[in-house]
Amino acid sequence: MLVFNPHNSIYPAPLDSFQREVFDFCQQWILGKNKFLFHTSGSTGKPKPIYLSRKSMIESAIMTKNWLNLQEGDYVLLCLPIEYIAGAMMLVRALVLKLNVVLIEPSQNPLEVITKPVNIHLASFVTTQWSTILQSKRNIFSNFSEVKGILIGGSELTPTLELETREINLPIFQTYGMTETSSHIAFRPIIKETSFYQCLPQVKIKINYESCLCINSPSTSNQWIETNDVVELLNDNQFRIVGRKDFIINSGGRKINPEMIEKSCLAFFTINSCEFKLFAWGLNDDFYGQKLVLFIESKDEFNFKLQLIDYLKLNLESWEVPKQIIVLPEFLYTKSGKIDRPNTLTLHLNNLKI
Repeated sequence: MLVFNPHNSIYPAPLDSFQREVFDFCQQWILGKNKFLFHTSGSTGKPKPIYLSRKSMIESAIMTKNWLNLQEGDYVLLCLPIEYIAGAMMLVRALVLKLNVVLIEPSQNPLEVITKPVNIHLASFVTTQWSTILQSKRNIFSNFSEVKGILIGGSELTPTLELETREINLPIFQTYGMTETSSHIAFRPIIKETSFYQCLPQVKIKINYESCLCINSPSTSNQWIETNDVVELLNDNQFRIVGRKDFIINSGGRKINPEMIEKSCLAFFTINSCEFKLFAWGLNDDFYGQKLVLFIESKDEFNFKLQLIDYLKLNLESWEVPKQIIVLPEFLYTKSGKIDRPNTLTLHLNNLKI
């Protein structure tokens, strides 16, 4: 753990590669670098390189400042890799808004290494980190009694995790954003029990002919960008995520949204007081074209197959019920905490050939 002011031109000697990367980024920023290279999360395929302008990142930082009323001298927690936008933007906010940084090397539970009394005003975690923190039963209020925002991104909270989070009386938000938007452009307050995201001021949204979300904001240089997220618009500044366009399964002439199947499965697990990571996918099939298959992560024997299928038959259309359930001991994950579906699938198929 290291607490430092990024505006200080003299940094301590780095103790590890993470600190070295952070200090290098700060020095490049202070020297006026105008473009920074990032990569997308890679949850839907190979990570793509994206260059972001200094101006777009500054605009994003100002949007967060106005949303959460951040003040000079506030403390932000940086515990995410800075080669990805979520971690880098925490550092940019500190540089632009003159905030102090509590620097912790990325890990599943970054709070366990906090050894000094410090009140954090802004923190950002991926979902897997947040889950581990809650499981640890740590007294979160000891470091967050003055927090203005705990941001959770990377992937949606599971129903069970959302219920546990809602019991914590702190400003905790599921955020929506991507590399191309220089981090979040919308948020969902966990305490409000809503599935709709609220856009930050100055963010404009619309949908294209495929019902995919399009975004225009100061952090996109006021240019429209198209996403692959299929959404439902509530109004001009609120939307609900339906699923990913690139995940759609074409099975027997029916288009199936796998994320709707996954939500029904997660609801079943919540009812039965258990929790599993899972994803639905379409495997090539001579009869269906693509066969709907459900993958479940479990190192132990999975004893809910029959009950799960019965539940899905009652709550979904017949063609939305998985034709097969495959249990894998471990999924692969991206650095942002999302299930790496393509590579997990590739690993499974390679194992079948052995």
